[in-house]
Amino acid sequence: MTTKSANEYGFVNARIRGMKSRFLTVGNYESLLSSGSYDDFIKILSGTYYGQVISKDSTTSRPNPEELALILSRDFASVSTNLSRSLTGKVREFTNTYLEMFMAESVKSIIRGIHVGLERDEILRFAVPQTPEQMTLFETLVDAGSVSKLIDLLPHWDLRVALLTKFPFYEEFDSPAPLEVAVEEWYLRKVLEALKEFSNEEAQRVLDILESRVILRNALTALRAVEMQLESRALEQSLVRFPKAREFTDSLKTVNTWRDVITKLDATRFGEFGGRLARLYEETQDLSDVELAIEDFIAQRVKQQLTAFPFHLGTIIGFFSLKYYEIRNIRSIAVGVERGQSAENIRKMITIW
Repeated sequence: MTTKSANEYGFVNARIRGMKSRFLTVGNYESLLSSGSYDDFIKILSGTYYGQVISKDSTTSRPNPEELALILSRDFASVSTNLSRSLTGKVREFTNTYLEMFMAESVKSIIRGIHVGLERDEILRFAVPQTPEQMTLFETLVDAGSVSKLIDLLPHWDLRVALLTKFPFYEEFDSPAPLEVAVEEWYLRKVLEALKEFSNEEAQRVLDILESRVILRNALTALRAVEMQLESRALEQSLVRFPKAREFTDSLKTVNTWRDVITKLDATRFGEFGGRLARLYEETQDLSDVELAIEDFIAQRVKQQLTAFPFHLGTIIGFFSLKYYEIRNIRSIAVGVERGQSAENIRKMITIW
């Protein structure tokens, strides 16, 4: 099995090892966050791997945040395409399915942005397209002007059906949460179907990441519901259903306080992390801090996929996920610095692993 895995993943693993060295360091992030101006931000970014990317694709030495976003998307597309070509058979098919996570996350951000009436650039700030064509699609979705029109413009018929099924709950509760759940569950179904081609051991590496995402994000949803005093039906429509997390998800339907949520989390393998969340919330009373802690925790679990024995699906999904975080981070910092936001506020919008 080890020899077979090494043969199957050996070439792409060697490429990923080389590409990992290009990731921004914590020091790079701190320098970018403390930029005194947007010009300084571009100069600091140009001193990293992204300097060659900017010089190759930018029409000027100082691309504005919108042009920078397009440049970064092209780099993401190039890296994704080149790595995918290193794969064959079922591994390549699964990778292409897994990469739809980033499209799903962006669609959720766009739905959320349109619902609350954010400006066009503000919405696109959190959408990370993998290709120029996807960038055009995201811009089209943002310009739809309403959530119902956005759904009609989606190219995936099965995603449209999933969203239309949840649309009555979106209208009833005046919340994008049911639609975000529809997108997430649509994506999870596709991944689970693709994983049927792999052994249990191989699939578990992927399921570990997915289960972490579902359980911790559902916990955050329940905390928000308690804070906003939402009715139980509204909470139920906001929770993501996933086979590996069914028991925990069902247990959240009866919570009445934030401590109830933490108690439910204590009964899972994330109990120790739940204690950290409890201490953080007691200290700050700010769920945005809790959300950032959860995203950081998930990023660390993703990073673990790139350690030890490297010949498995986890290496591939780990790299793509961290690359996605990095692209999103750079775009958020760029917009924040240009708008004169403080480093403290920008830091709350990024995930550093």
